[in-house]
Amino acid sequence: MIDEYIPIALNTIQPNTCTGCNLYIKTRADVDIRYVLYCNGANALKDDKIKELIYNQIKFLFIRQSEEKLYLRYMESQLKLVIHDPAIDTNVKSKMVYNVAKSIMIDIFNDPRAGDNVERSKNWVSNTVEYVLNNKDATSTMLNMVSYDYYTYTHCVDVSVLGLLFAKYLRIGGRDMHNFGAGLLLHDIGKTEISINTLNKNGKLNESEYAEIKKHVECGHEILKGLGGLSEDSFYPVLHHHEKINGKGYPKGLKGNEIHDYGKIAAIIDVYDALTTKRPYSDARKPFPALQIMKEFMGEHFDETYFRSFVAFLGSRG
Repeated sequence: MIDEYIPIALNTIQPNTCTGCNLYIKTRADVDIRYVLYCNGANALKDDKIKELIYNQIKFLFIRQSEEKLYLRYMESQLKLVIHDPAIDTNVKSKMVYNVAKSIMIDIFNDPRAGDNVERSKNWVSNTVEYVLNNKDATSTMLNMVSYDYYTYTHCVDVSVLGLLFAKYLRIGGRDMHNFGAGLLLHDIGKTEISINTLNKNGKLNESEYAEIKKHVECGHEILKGLGGLSEDSFYPVLHHHEKINGKGYPKGLKGNEIHDYGKIAAIIDVYDALTTKRPYSDARKPFPALQIMKEFMGEHFDETYFRSFVAFLGSRG
């Protein structure tokens, strides 16, 4: 198998730190491209080596695609430094924020009861809240990161990103944003208890399959309660994102203001993301047609005030 190499921005690597993955320089001889080992993953990339690369106008190093996970785990530990570094382009920062979240969610869906799941999620949310509140270009660049291919883990990341950006638009306070964002990121963790065949079914669910998938809400709550470390407010996006204003949602059939505001917002974003991503049984819709479909259910499924605000938010790009 031929190794694929992917570029990483040199300025995302902190001097004298160990990334855990081998770092390569791309060289060209005639038409041949070669990747030459520059720093072993077990060694720290020294400050003088970084200065040497900068002097030679090298802005990117390369890693093997097979080691991307190691690099993202390194970036997870460095995310606060990256988002506050004025030398790093906003597009690079937004891509890093998004990819780190995706890496965290892949780990969570592989092992939903791992002890560090909540702490990793909360740390990501904390860094992301700082980023979106303090960077005027974060909204537009983060919206561009949102995926159009549906996987449960990317859906969780997309819902959290959209939710945090919308929370900024609504001027929801910082601590509330932290609690809300953690709940959004983990809102579908209960789907780890649902059979793969049901989750990935290409077509309409039958009655027993639908009954099974509805269990994911309370399964998720049970998993997160067991892990501990979350505010009670973080459970509302988990428990209420399938409730409907008219009382015909699940799991409790809550109606109107029985649904927490976080649940009302999560319900809108959850459906919007599902409509605008490619599914096994449906192509991704553009934002306007998706909102047109959702508008038909405004006041029945969705809170009218929050829905109108969400439309305005998307129109303003934050």
